[in-house]
Amino acid sequence: MSINGGKSDLPYRLGAIPSDICGPDGDFEHALAMMRADGLQEADIEFVWGKKPGFHTVAENERIKSLLAQYEIRAAVIGGFAFRDQSAQKIAFGDAAYRQHVDEIKAQIELANYLDCKKVRCLTFSKQMAIWGYDGAEKRNAYHNRTWPNMLRIFEEPVRLAEENGIELLIETGVNTLLTSAYLTRQFIEDMGSPHLKVLWDPANTLFNHETPFPDAYGELKDIIGHIHIKDGTVDTRRSVITSTPVGEGTMAHYMDDIAAALRQDGYDGVVSLENFYIPPGGTLEEGYRACVGGFKRIFGHPSI
Repeated sequence: MSINGGKSDLPYRLGAIPSDICGPDGDFEHALAMMRADGLQEADIEFVWGKKPGFHTVAENERIKSLLAQYEIRAAVIGGFAFRDQSAQKIAFGDAAYRQHVDEIKAQIELANYLDCKKVRCLTFSKQMAIWGYDGAEKRNAYHNRTWPNMLRIFEEPVRLAEENGIELLIETGVNTLLTSAYLTRQFIEDMGSPHLKVLWDPANTLFNHETPFPDAYGELKDIIGHIHIKDGTVDTRRSVITSTPVGEGTMAHYMDDIAAALRQDGYDGVVSLENFYIPPGGTLEEGYRACVGGFKRIFGHPSI
């Protein structure tokens, strides 16, 4: 059986994030070589040589493209970070912060087209526990219910840019972002109303929002998933603690086999990427990747038939 690339009995393809192997400032080529050896031929292009995508020189972008071709790895997603760590109350349509982040998305769309990639990831604002409030709570806890319409207005131009360039703009379900659940992410995508806006589903992230990855979150999102990140760990929301583990050894272990089976059964034809956060005690990020990739391929690389 071919795990990934060529003839395969999987409807989807497997990938990884090079900077989660070698680190944001690490050896991009070494990470690609490791991916190739493991049969992971789809890359999320996040940090390369210490820079976010869209911030490299022309020569650096040429080098990225050349290395991807050399190792026969495709750019699956341009993993941008636009709008992350921004307060939804302190950014407005047209202001300097808004323009900075929209310009970042423009540069990443240009890079996506250059690398023959059709997906660009961005994030949403910093986490806000109460987006809506009623019977007086809107005044004290929900910023007068202005967050949601402000966010919809701010994303009009990024979505239009995606539409004009034939790109899917992916919104990730994040831990410390405003869209922390499948429910909220689906509502946002529906309210924006564009087929060029999809979800980058990271089921481990939404455990922190007390969300059940399967069947609940998957059922909510399965028809609008554009890309998937897989990692594992444990969460203690009362103490606000996340601890990374090898894939298959944390809280996600209970759900991953069912998710993989559902993706095969439903014919998901995108990419499932290993997102390695795990660093063994006293070890390195690369050692964490090596500890995770076996479980990742065992669960997502082989049919359960």
